Parts: sequence; C-alpha cells; structure tokens
Amino acid sequence: MDATLQTTFLGVTLNNPFLLSSAPPSRSREMIERAFDAGWGGAVIKTLTQVESPARRNVTPRIRAIRNGNHVIGFTNMELASMHPTEEWLADLAAIKSRYPDRGLGASMLYGGRPDEKQWRAVARACEEAGVDWLELNLSCPHGGAEDGGEFAIGTRSDAIRSVVGWVRESVKLPLIVKLPAFSDIDAGTKAARAAGADAVAVINTLNALSGIDLDTWRPIPSVAGESAFCGLSGRAVKPVALRCVATAAASGVPVSGMGGIYDWRDAAEFLLAGASCLQVCSAVMEHGYGIIGDLCEGLLAYLKAKGLSCPADLTGKALPHIAPHAALSREARVVAACRQERCLRCGMCSVSCRDAGFQAIAWRQGEHPRIDRDACDGCGLCAGVCPAGCIAMEPR
Repeated sequence: MDATLQTTFLGVTLNNPFLLSSAPPSRSREMIERAFDAGWGGAVIKTLTQVESPARRNVTPRIRAIRNGNHVIGFTNMELASMHPTEEWLADLAAIKSRYPDRGLGASMLYGGRPDEKQWRAVARACEEAGVDWLELNLSCPHGGAEDGGEFAIGTRSDAIRSVVGWVRESVKLPLIVKLPAFSDIDAGTKAARAAGADAVAVINTLNALSGIDLDTWRPIPSVAGESAFCGLSGRAVKPVALRCVATAAASGVPVSGMGGIYDWRDAAEFLLAGASCLQVCSAVMEHGYGIIGDLCEGLLAYLKAKGLSCPADLTGKALPHIAPHAALSREARVVAACRQERCLRCGMCSVSCRDAGFQAIAWRQGEHPRIDRDACDGCGLCAGVCPAGCIAMEPR
C-alpha cells in the first residue's frame, strides 16, 4: 500500500506531522525558515508576550542538560517567552507564510498570569491578519512566575481557561489550541477549553523542576550570580507523563497536538497511537539539530508501510480502547519470566533486582546464566526492565 506522511490538522494540510514546538528552536524567522528548508511540516513560534518589563529579560546561564552517563535524557530550561517585540514578529509571520505557504505556522501567545483581556484580543487579531494558520494559547509556561502563581497557574484553573479562550474566540476565526500543564486536571482543562470555543489542546508543556544542586557550593544550578530558580523539564524524561496527558485529552474527543520526549519515529508512533493528531518537537532538536527531521520522516513512513497503513491519521488513537481503569485489569492473566540464554550477558542484574526489590526468584553465579524459579516468580516484570540485553521475556504462565 502506498503511504504518505501528509497530515491534516485543524483544516491545515501539513507535509508531515512534525512541528517545531514553541521553544528555543523557533525563536526567530531565520531559524524557522532553516527548519522548513530542512523539511519540517510546520512550527509554532516562540511565545509572544510583553517584553518591556525588566523581569522579562533572560538570565544566563538558563539551560542545562540532564544526563544519565553520556546520554542526555532531558533539559531544564528557564528561558522566558520571545524577546522580540510583537510588531517585529507580526512582520516575520507574514513573511514566513508568504515564502512557505505549504507549511503550518502557529503563533503562541501568553499575556499574564492575571490575564490581560485587551492584549489577548488585540494580539490575536493581529496574528490573524498576519496570516498564521492557528493560535496556540500558552496557559501553562513554568519558566518564570511559577513561584507566585503566575503564568503557570492559568491552565490549572478552569475559570481562567474559559475566560482567555472566550476572549480570543470572540476576536478571531482562526483555529485555537490551548496548551495545558501536565500536572493539572487534563480532562477538566480540556473540557473547559472546548466549552469556551477551543478547537484543540496541546500537551504537554515542560514540567516544573529544580535542575540540580552543586555539591561543592550547595547552591542550585544553573547558577545565576549564585542563585537559581525553578525551571521547565523537557525531553525523554517526561515522555511517560506526556503520553498519559495526550491519552487523557484525546479520550474526550478533542484533537491533540502531542509533545514531550519525541526523539525518534518510535516515539512519534507512540504519541499518535495515544491520540495525537500532530507532533511537536523541541529537545531532540536542541540536542541534534533540525536535520533529525529526515530520520523522523523516514522511520515513520517505513513503519506505516510495514503496517499497511496509508497515513499518520490511521494510527491516531488506536491504543485508546485498551487503556482501562486499574480496577478493570485482569487478575487472571499471569506471566512468568524466562531467560533467552543466547542473548544473556551473564551480568546478574536481573538477579540482584529480583533479590532486593522483587520475589527472590532468580538465582545467579558469576559467569553463569540466571536460573529462574517459575514457582517463586510473581511476573512483576522488574527483571525484564533492568536487563541490558533484552534477554528476559515475560511469557504466559
């Protein structure tokens, strides 16, 4: 079967489902145009906001990679919204859309933790006149103001969601996407957004976090003249949370723009299966650059062909019928661990984990394969999870 990556989201046809999220990789016209030249299907610009306040200036340093050994598993970031004046962005938006009419272009907006109705309405109308395809109402940014219930708090309150969405809905005809915070009631937030006139939701934004603490100075990092602040965590580390939020929002029937840890085509396919209709990417670009779009598209297209599917929409939401309340899960289906010895490294990690956090069902001696006591095995799956070689399989008992 012929397959294509062409995606339709909120009436906008995209060459592929991959968008740059509103983040450092989309902070300027020049950067977005380079991304489009590389093959990205669309982009959401760095969030428009008021830039006059001294508190709106970025600090340095503000981004830190979170590592597991040599591998980056996420970023913490306290970069604020766009530092470019809205007037400059409006001209750039019109220019980008004129040069790349076949790419999706969204404008992200955020005007105050104590929402400024006049600003929301005026800037929304100006963005519509500039020719953007949709507006993304950023009601969940934890980068600044989280400590005093500022911007971060808007998306946690259904009344605030209804107010902001209502103002913008009355002001423009453009499709509206509401970007919600991960640790809020996603179902309630989604329903409030839809009731006020939103067309879709975007989940998730970064998670409010503390990047780390220097063990020599006892000061949090990254250090800004000896001090630091809470920031936003993104990347691989947040993917399970993001998938949960995508599935929760999609279950209500609303179109979802999914993000939070998409690094390769497999991640992309999981987000689609969880209910996303299009995909936003940031951290992977921060680490590997715009060129990763080639691998994302090639891998996802090959997967669609292998599954006999015609487009990404054929995947959207297919996992949702199989997500059930915990109480509804079968207590009769039982599995047991089995070792595929041809793959085994004889490292003993499975035995150590089972001994000290499981059911003492795996015996092991240095240089030997593990021996699994099927009667003692509870089927919890811990051993399979820690095995570095993938040699432990969970089989029907």
